[in-house]
Amino acid sequence: MVGWIIRTLVLCFIVGFVLSFLHIDPASILTNSWQTVQDIAALVIDAGRWALPYILIGAVVVVPLSLIGLVMRWNRSRPPS
Repeated sequence: MVGWIIRTLVLCFIVGFVLSFLHIDPASILTNSWQTVQDIAALVIDAGRWALPYILIGAVVVVPLSLIGLVMRWNRSRPPS
């Protein structure tokens, strides 16, 4: 029971910290829920626009290496003919 209370308090702190960082306050969540949802969606879209170029650049290296590793693992797991 005490462990659950501590985990809940820590989770509340983390969520509160993140919401505060995103400039979302409890009053706006309770009184203007739709605007809060729209603000969160706008934040997610902006984060996606920021991250997408980095994801694409990384994919140029990561995807071919992952495919090579997948093929090598598949070849090792096949029984010899």
